[in-house]
Amino acid sequence: MTRTEFENKELAEFLEDAVQGLFNLDPNAIAIVAINDDRGIAGTQYYGCGVEDKGRIIHHINEDIIMDVILNNAEMIRNIVTDADDDEIDGEDDEDE
Repeated sequence: MTRTEFENKELAEFLEDAVQGLFNLDPNAIAIVAINDDRGIAGTQYYGCGVEDKGRIIHHINEDIIMDVILNNAEMIRNIVTDADDDEIDGEDDEDE
């Protein structure tokens, strides 16, 4: 496939914006990861990445995962914290029993 044959306009726009944003960082290392669920495969491409760079990249991805989990469960977490605070206020703290 040549660059002019790329037909997925939404993906093309995402990639263009992503690459522009990355170049604004003046990177010395870049990783690209893609997944195809239909074929059950994932692929990675690296530019200027050593082992330490790959570790830093996966650390950043893990931080994104943690934030996504927190944000997707924010209401449940808020309820748990609020219920725990209410229990302590009501004198139902397990440590006091």
